[in-house]
Amino acid sequence: MSYRSIALGLLALGSVAAQADVTVNFVQPDKFSDIKDNSGFRDKEVLKDIEAHLVAQAQKALPGRDVRIDVTDVNLAGEVEPFWRSAQWMRVMRTVTLPSMEFKYEVREAGKVVQQGEVRLRDMNYQDGFNSYSSSESLRYEKRMIDRWFKQEFSPTVAAAR
Repeated sequence: MSYRSIALGLLALGSVAAQADVTVNFVQPDKFSDIKDNSGFRDKEVLKDIEAHLVAQAQKALPGRDVRIDVTDVNLAGEVEPFWRSAQWMRVMRTVTLPSMEFKYEVREAGKVVQQGEVRLRDMNYQDGFNSYSSSESLRYEKRMIDRWFKQEFSPTVAAAR
């Protein structure tokens, strides 16, 4: 066995140990402001996409820490509306149909709560400015809103101030 193999094995073990345990719960999702298709069905895939993005951002911003996020409301950008005279429905984006999300979070380190809070995110200018997600990306406005919050809330300068 070479030293390189041993080093790679130790590196892999270290990265597994540093992996954060991130839990995302959707509290009464049937009462959320949005997340529906044209028939009113609550789209579970949208929740899975939001959960995956929250987990990825928490693991990136808070490596090695346990994070719990309880999402209490989601309102996606745009509104589902009938499209012209056809029976098709589509999500229409307007400046007044902004994305928003509400959740509570808790960050633990070595079993102790080191940070917690209640958050109301809104992106009032969601159609303006640079969006690193492509126009074909699902939930591009919501993901940008979440990314911005993680960057602001858990940046090194904010952490040092606390």
